[in-house]
Order: sequence, then structure tokens, then C-alpha cells
Amino acid sequence: MSKFMQKIPIISAIFLVSVSVILVLLIYVGGTSGSINNSAGEAMSVPRFTDALIYWSYFLVGLAVVITLGFVVKNFFQSSKQSSSSIFKSLLPIIGFILLFVVSWLLGSDQELKIIGYEGAENVGFWSRFTDMMIFPIYVMAIGIILTIIGTSIYSSLRKD
Repeated sequence: MSKFMQKIPIISAIFLVSVSVILVLLIYVGGTSGSINNSAGEAMSVPRFTDALIYWSYFLVGLAVVITLGFVVKNFFQSSKQSSSSIFKSLLPIIGFILLFVVSWLLGSDQELKIIGYEGAENVGFWSRFTDMMIFPIYVMAIGIILTIIGTSIYSSLRKD
């Protein structure tokens, strides 16, 4: 049974990657479901399986969030059993992310976005602000990753000398 349990992550990864590759291929070879006009009035074709790929992306993001939160909660309870002072250290990243998303929400704009070929109402108000709340943390985390890479390389080069 333990060998099967060790193979589950590999089987899951192969399944998720396979479905993703198949959906991306279907976008390119699956034909079109119609067309929309761009700002110049030219017709642009819409791939038939666009919705399936978008929903699959939603599923993958949701799965990543659930797994990440599951490990965070598990580590929190494990660290709280070992030492009560480590509870605060475990909560610092969570508090930091909550603060980052709150600031991003406050910085976000609720004005309508002008999107070529889109005539729905989901680009105003809450959804416009929600989009900004998702984009700003990506910028902050990308800058943090770049600074971490640079800082780590500088630290490791100074430590070797």
C-alpha cells in the first residue's frame, strides 16, 4: 500500500499535465466557434475550446490554493503543538498576505475597463477592483522573488570568500 501511496503524486501530476496539454492542443487544432470584431472592425476567430481551457485554469488555481492552504493549516497546528511561541511566527506570512491583499484592494480602481470586443458588465465595480487586487500582489511577489534571487547570489558569493 505504501508504494501505491508514493505513486499517487506522480500519477496526479501526469494526469493534470496531460489534460492541460490536450486542452491547449484543442485550442490550436479544435476549430473555431465564431468570430468577434476588433476595434478596427476586422473579424477575429474564437477557438472552440476556449471556455474549457478557462474552466480548467480555474480548477488548477483552486486546487493549488486548497493544497497550499491545507499545508499551511497542517504546519500551523504542528508548530502550535511543539511550541506556543512559534504560533506567531507561523501567522506572520498569513498576516502579511492578508495585509497585501487589503492594500491591493484599496489601491484598486472600480472604474470600467475598456476591453475591445467585450460588452459584458463584469469589468466594472467589484470585478474591476478584484482584478487589481490580484494583479498588484503578483507584481509585489515578482519583485520579491527577483530581490531574493539577487540577494541570495550576493550572500552566497560573499560567504564563499
